[in-house]
Amino acid sequence: MSGQGITQSDTSPLVVAGFEDALKRLVQRVQTQECPSFDAVPLDHEGRPNGGSPHLAEVLWVGGGSPSGGIRWRPAESVKRAIEALPSLRWVHTDSVGIDHLPLVELRQRGIVVTNGGDNFARPMAEWVVLAMLAAVKNLPAFVRHSDDGYWARGLFQDELQGKVALMLGLGSFAQVAAKLLEPFGVEVVALVRNPRSPGAVHGVRLVYGDRWRDELPRTDFLVAGLPLTPSTEGIVDTEVLGALHPAAWLINFARGKLVGQAELITALDAGTIGGAVLDAFPEEPLPSGHSLWGRPNVLVLPHSTWFSPHVGERAERRFVAQLWRWVEKEPLVGSRDLEAGY
Repeated sequence: MSGQGITQSDTSPLVVAGFEDALKRLVQRVQTQECPSFDAVPLDHEGRPNGGSPHLAEVLWVGGGSPSGGIRWRPAESVKRAIEALPSLRWVHTDSVGIDHLPLVELRQRGIVVTNGGDNFARPMAEWVVLAMLAAVKNLPAFVRHSDDGYWARGLFQDELQGKVALMLGLGSFAQVAAKLLEPFGVEVVALVRNPRSPGAVHGVRLVYGDRWRDELPRTDFLVAGLPLTPSTEGIVDTEVLGALHPAAWLINFARGKLVGQAELITALDAGTIGGAVLDAFPEEPLPSGHSLWGRPNVLVLPHSTWFSPHVGERAERRFVAQLWRWVEKEPLVGSRDLEAGY
């Protein structure tokens, strides 16, 4: 599986490892001259090399589009097995935004560069953030359930987004797009970021640093969890955080399930100390049948699908191809991850 065109050097062709279905799509781009030429090391679904020269592969692509236009997610065990089988590996690119599924310690020890999917999924996830907020203020879950029961539900409380406050824990790609989409609705957006940025770097968003986000909790209407999962962020939404929210506030988590203390969330929902939650990420997936989060009138459980759109597969491939051209031309890659920090 090789194409004609630019290679990394005259004597050493670029060797790329990836799962077989993804590499087939990449070869099609080589044939249309969209992608630099490469020699392929196809991997089976368990991450084992299935041809080519795995000892020469310097690039590993974790991802690839699916027939539905989405992304094929690869099990962490398969990815780890692939990395171990590629002794000359220098760069790993994953279509995902989070990198917590990668063996970061091994990658760091081997000096391997990691890049991620960037804004591949920002638009669909941002639209879900807006939808979740609208559903909460318009009491949509209750209307849907009454509609299913054939009940004419007059008098259900409804509100507006104008003047509401959204606190974003993290200002990654989907949170940035969500902030832009929320601006016409009159939502005040506050965002926790790790490092101070220049004023106005994200239009209309007030930035907070360190623990100052906790001071914003009493006036927060929507707490949006968007942080990467690291030892320092695991369980960050705990009893103290949930207790500081007012009783009508909603939690939105489309990032990682372990950002939220699940037992603490259930306690808050049972006590009525928060308004509700829209959840697309859980510590255990699928969420088990009979779990306490199922069937609640103020909780919407989503099957980890807010990232999906028929456009994300194409978007992911184009991002990787653009990175591959940079690698061939010896230009800096975009969005290299901090393996020490874990994101």
